[in-house]
This record gives sequence, structure tokens and C-alpha cells, in this order.
Amino acid sequence: TNLTFKYLIVIIFLGDKMKHKKLIIFCFLLLIIYLIYMTFHNDKINYLAIGDSLSLGVNAYNEEGYGYSDYLASYLKENNKLNNYSKDFAFAGFRIADLQHQLDMNQILTRQNKTLSFKKCLREADLVTISIGGNDLLTEINMSTSDIYIIDEKKLLDIFSKKMKELDNLLKSIRKYNNGKIILLGYYNPYEYTDIVPDRVFAYFDEEMKKVTTKYDIEFVSIYRVFKNNNDYLPNPTNIHPSNEGYKAIYLEIMKQLKK
Repeated sequence: TNLTFKYLIVIIFLGDKMKHKKLIIFCFLLLIIYLIYMTFHNDKINYLAIGDSLSLGVNAYNEEGYGYSDYLASYLKENNKLNNYSKDFAFAGFRIADLQHQLDMNQILTRQNKTLSFKKCLREADLVTISIGGNDLLTEINMSTSDIYIIDEKKLLDIFSKKMKELDNLLKSIRKYNNGKIILLGYYNPYEYTDIVPDRVFAYFDEEMKKVTTKYDIEFVSIYRVFKNNNDYLPNPTNIHPSNEGYKAIYLEIMKQLKK
């Protein structure tokens, strides 16, 4: 810019006056480095959503729809902050062990004639959102009871404790490949229309998950209170997935965290 060259002229003039050739060279090099940085530096965000069906955006009727990650990507794009967005590595039914395996094996996908490596995408991401673990709990619950309306609270907490050890290892592994902002979503009550799982259980889930995320400088977003008494967010009693309104509510909670 013209202003930049004016500064350069002033620096050379002062240097000549003081006959400090080293100072002139040093300032000139700094200016060149600054110009190169400003030319190639990109403030836009590479956003990666990984994990289970929530990150994929599966709706209340088991169709891939518009999820929280799509809302977030749209916001970034509308504000000219988005460089790249992908939810290609999110899969319905994924459990903690599946995501761990996906990372360990470095899953390779082909999308639009492009080869995507999970580890490479993870390394390049400035923002990563993760939804994982809900399927683990639901699977274990279904296996441990013949009546979903009768859930042993102690058994549920024991299952959760075991899964938190797996989650700890997973987040530790993910953090090794990413130095950016990582956000883990909490769990909502998929049986909100019943009273079979009390609020204190989800409050406990939040507390324990926060402890794990803090260890690895990962941010945690609680969502169970948002879904409480909001039937519009879970419109299908036979399906655990949110409506578009439910996904938008999750997105808004993420935005609150990002703006802190």
C-alpha cells in the first residue's frame, strides 16, 4: 500500500541520517515479512463436524436434514468467515469406539472426486464440533432392560462411567491432531416426553464431561436444559433425533460458547 511505502521511505531516511545500515536492513526485512504475511494470511475458518447422527443432522424422521453444524456453517459463510466446511466424517449410529477407530485407521473418503483424509482434515480444522457417546448409552440401556420405561439409575451411571474412560482416551487422541478450537456437545434427554430419566442424571453427565474436556483444553456445551419442556425440539416420540428447531437450539448454544 502507499502508506506502507511511505513508512519504508521514512525508515530509510532516518537510517541514512543516523548511518545505521543494520537498522535499515532489519526494518526492511520486517516490512517484507509483514507484507508476505498479509498477502497469504487467511482469517477464514476451516470447520469440521464429526461424530454421530447429530453432527450429520439426522432429523426426527431418520432423514439427513439441516443440522446444528449446517446452521453454524451458514452463519460463518454469511459473515464471510468460512473457508471450508465438512461433515463427511460424521455417521449415524457412531459410538465412541467407532470415532476412535476412524481416527486410528485414518479413514479415507472420496467426495466430489477429492480424496479426504480424516487426520489431514482434523489437522487443518480451525474449529471442530463433536457429538458422540449418546449411542453408547442408548445401546447399553436397551441391552440392560427389557422395558425402556424402567431404567435402573445406578446401572445407567455405571455405564456412563465406563464410557467416560473411552471418551477421555478419544479426546486425548483428537487433541493430538488439532490445535484449534474443539467443542464437545453434551447429551439431551431423548425420553423428554417421559420421566424415566431424572434431571439430576443429566446434570451429573454435564459435570463429568466438563472434567474430561478441561483436561484437554476442549470446550463443552450443555444442551439438556435447552431440550427440557420443549416438545417442538423432539416432535416424534418414536425417534430420538431433534427437529430443525431443535438443531437450531443446539447451534445457538454453540454460538453462546463461541462468543465468550
